Amino acid sequence: MSKISAVIITFNEEKYIEQCIRSVAEVADEIVVVDSLSTDKTPEICRTLGARYIEHPFNGYRDQKNFALTQVSFDYVLSLDADEEISPGLEKSILAIKQDLRYDGYKFNRLNSYCGRWIYRANLFPERKIRLFNRKKAHWGGLNIHETVILDNPGSVKYLKGDLLHWLYASYEESVEKMNKYSTLLANEYFKQGIKVNAKKLLFSPLWRFFYSYFLRGGFIDGYDGLVVSRLLATTCFLKYIKLRKLYIQEKQSRWETEHHVNITKTNQINDNEEESKPISIGFDAKRAFFNYSGLGNYSRNFLFALAKNHPENSYYLFTPKTKNRFMMENEEQYNLIEPNLAFFKLINPLWRRKYMINDIKRQKLEIFHGLSQEMPLGIEKTGVKSIVTVHDLIFLRFPEFYKWIDAKIYYRKLIHACRVSDHIVSISKQTKNDLVKYLNISPDKISVIYQGCNPYFWNNYSKKFLQEVRTKYNLPERYLLYVGTIEERKNLFGIIKAMHITNINIPLVVIGRKVDLYYKHVLNYITTHKINNIIFAEHISNLELPVFYQNAECFIYPSFFEGFGLPLLEALVSRTPVITSKGGCFAEAAGPGSYYVDPYSPGKIGEAIHNVVNSKELKDKMITIGADYANNFKDDVIANTCMKLYYSLLK
Repeated sequence: MSKISAVIITFNEEKYIEQCIRSVAEVADEIVVVDSLSTDKTPEICRTLGARYIEHPFNGYRDQKNFALTQVSFDYVLSLDADEEISPGLEKSILAIKQDLRYDGYKFNRLNSYCGRWIYRANLFPERKIRLFNRKKAHWGGLNIHETVILDNPGSVKYLKGDLLHWLYASYEESVEKMNKYSTLLANEYFKQGIKVNAKKLLFSPLWRFFYSYFLRGGFIDGYDGLVVSRLLATTCFLKYIKLRKLYIQEKQSRWETEHHVNITKTNQINDNEEESKPISIGFDAKRAFFNYSGLGNYSRNFLFALAKNHPENSYYLFTPKTKNRFMMENEEQYNLIEPNLAFFKLINPLWRRKYMINDIKRQKLEIFHGLSQEMPLGIEKTGVKSIVTVHDLIFLRFPEFYKWIDAKIYYRKLIHACRVSDHIVSISKQTKNDLVKYLNISPDKISVIYQGCNPYFWNNYSKKFLQEVRTKYNLPERYLLYVGTIEERKNLFGIIKAMHITNINIPLVVIGRKVDLYYKHVLNYITTHKINNIIFAEHISNLELPVFYQNAECFIYPSFFEGFGLPLLEALVSRTPVITSKGGCFAEAAGPGSYYVDPYSPGKIGEAIHNVVNSKELKDKMITIGADYANNFKDDVIANTCMKLYYSLLK
């Protein structure tokens, strides 16, 4: 039977905390309370009931809950607020599936009590929430209020019967007090994220909120209470936007006073820096971001995250052929998702993405459209929107033997078209820029090199406890070498294994990556024939866990024959792990001056490099120090600011 940790965050919750703890006693194998320094009897009640009580300063609901996930003992977490409890029906459902927790997340209805009455209609039921989940495959995302669970695999979720009971407001006075509190918190959070307010939102959003709750969701059936709840929701929406508007007015006034006090004599001059701080609307072809779990998907998600984080003032539009069963983006509320609005194009979405997406691009009145994966929709040059395409590599031209003939042909035609119609090209490495000039005869002036970054998880500092949990979960040896990448011929895993065999390297090699069947069988055949028993294929690793594999490795080995950039090299540098990779190509751009470079066609040289690195602490320390310093060139703010300068240069 699987074990479950119940997690509750609190602050002065003596009124509700006892019933919350007692409600989870039968389903939870431990109860952890993370308290924001309460001054009432909350600590005493928690300790009396046997909960593990931890104090931690409050820095927003989302961040507090993510901290709580690092404090529990078991993988599956049941997360509750102090004013919630599980119903007998939900308790029964959780006990039934506890024998076999096969899904990453479980969702169930939340039933709200308003002034002593359960509200079964309006916009308060059913509020389906994911509150039971595998913390290794999920995290809390969204805003720091109205936070939500984001699964690494959004499709791995199951609905459970039974209700999560929520004591929303006990009195009208409390509802008014909290309405004022939460609208302020939301306004501040929206302001931090750069979310704008206009007269249309201020006028129509509250009206729609009331109409939707009272009429469409049946609030009128609940009589007076349904009317009050619907009006409360609408008023909260109105207050949120009016307070947000006030924040922007205050910011504008403060900026005006500062500028005119210091630069009063320069009012007739144009300031380029002011022009380059103007919010703009940018669209992206986001199919890869939503539906590719590696490669182009990682690039797109990391790039979009960097832009939204460092430039929240802009409006970002993500064009996707569908929105079901997709990857959930970090801070997704910062983006506007655009999908086909006609049923015909939803059925034949490749046609929409290839050609008819331009109608939606024009409808959104974008200033920039950025294709993130080497292709652009037909007719983009006729929309009046400035366009950019990112090119990752031309491997299908350099090494056509690695591709099916028809695939290489399609890639070539799409790339030729994208380069021709776009106003500018972003190359993720100098190597790719040189290839564009050499193979497609594109002017170097049309190409800018903007390197890619890596997942923010790699920049985090993880606790020793979490590092040990991952090591234990995957049964990692005390010392090991690491390879991360698709198991295919071009990336040369076979070269590493052969090098280890012929140079007698006994340290285990941990391999992480998608398997290409024919090549994987070739690798397995060599392992079996030569009775190599120190190769570990690790699978089903979450994004949160992957940095741990890097950080604990003796060194990272990546003797690929050719790459457009080589993102795993950067991930290793950020993780402070020594890197062994290939001479030539783009590898020095990604791996920097502190890495060890070898001939990828020489297993003997690869083996010699491994021996030299793992057996010399002085060499390892030097590689780590230089590599970590070089990795700072690929931080999110550097990439985002470089790209924004390019956007503004096109608009000028």
